[in-house]
Amino acid sequence: MIMNRFIIASLLFLGAVSFVASDSFAQEFAQPYKKYEFGPFGSAGLSVFQGEVPDGSKTDVHVAFTFGAMGALTFNPDWGVALALGYESRGMYFHEQAKDIPNQDFSINYLSIQPSLKFKSFLLGINIGVPMGGTAKVTNAFGTSSADIPDSSMNTIIDIRAAGLLPIVENDMGNLDFYIQASYCISDAIGGGGFLTAGQTTGTPVTNSPLPTLQIGLAYLFSPGGKQ
Repeated sequence: MIMNRFIIASLLFLGAVSFVASDSFAQEFAQPYKKYEFGPFGSAGLSVFQGEVPDGSKTDVHVAFTFGAMGALTFNPDWGVALALGYESRGMYFHEQAKDIPNQDFSINYLSIQPSLKFKSFLLGINIGVPMGGTAKVTNAFGTSSADIPDSSMNTIIDIRAAGLLPIVENDMGNLDFYIQASYCISDAIGGGGFLTAGQTTGTPVTNSPLPTLQIGLAYLFSPGGKQ
């Protein structure tokens, strides 16, 4: 699907940009290097439902965002490991084919655990999303109603994740980075018996619900002890 190709292209783009940026900032990342880094980050972007959309329904993009803290331990100028913990929201949107109403807006929230390998300014790893509930909003001719999505109706999600930390402002004690991350979802967001979508013409619930995301933002990473 289009979003699948977009996410894969984004992963390749991240690798290429990180390689170029690493060369561009060779002086900064040469020996000595920053062994320890940690600090806050925030990003926002889009998610989209990548399962099979039932006949009679259409899907569209949904806002996604993540904020939290990350830390990195670098073993030499090139390689290290990183871990980020944060709050993440992603979702999916459906409407009746060729109509704006009725529609459904699902916002789903997670505790995001992101272990990664670090190569220069490029991170590759996984995202583990632990369910923290959500909201389902339905709009029809009679108005809009909403209901909570309990944790028990959600699955823990697993993503293959890539990110780039591209320096904007940097000194020995810390740096402000442009942050871009792409997550390719390999699990389903909604569990149980699935759900029905707005306008669908069949009675078969949707059970396949991967939600990949693409986000950009900023991170500020402190470097206690400076370069070593």
